[in-house]
Amino acid sequence: ARISNWKPAMRRVVSLYLPTWPTDRLRRRLGPDAPSPETPLVLVGRQGRKRLVLAADPAALAHRLHPGMAATQARALLGDLVVHPFDPAGDAAALDQLALWALRRYAPIVAADPPDGLVLDVTGAGHRYGGDQGLLDDLMAQTAGVGLDARAALADTWGAAHALARSPDRPRRSNVA
Repeated sequence: ARISNWKPAMRRVVSLYLPTWPTDRLRRRLGPDAPSPETPLVLVGRQGRKRLVLAADPAALAHRLHPGMAATQARALLGDLVVHPFDPAGDAAALDQLALWALRRYAPIVAADPPDGLVLDVTGAGHRYGGDQGLLDDLMAQTAGVGLDARAALADTWGAAHALARSPDRPRRSNVA
């Protein structure tokens, strides 16, 4: 009988968090007709009878506009505010498309993590990028290159990666745990 020293690879999971996914997606869709990044942009929709801000870009957040705020209040606070309708179905479909892109580029197992992220099982894939940090750096460069604000974390479990990517105390780029 022969004894093998083979050990299964430790699972490695990436959580990609897109904190401004709806507004980033809209800017990409509008292309040259999109407002400048310095122009505050919010997406408005209905929740019950109320019209609320349901997504805000970094410029709007810097002016203290935020999801959950009444749309009329947001307009009253900022005269040059750009307002578009919130499109959750479009966001979900585009997130699925982003998952397909990540599947082709990074890992054999990728899933949308609605409403604003992806989860990638990258076990054994880091070597193609010079290691785990290289994979995260490439993922961040690719998302930034197409105008997406992103945070990513890589850990042994989805829960740990998910928490790290969304933690306000961590750097905005990428983390390997």
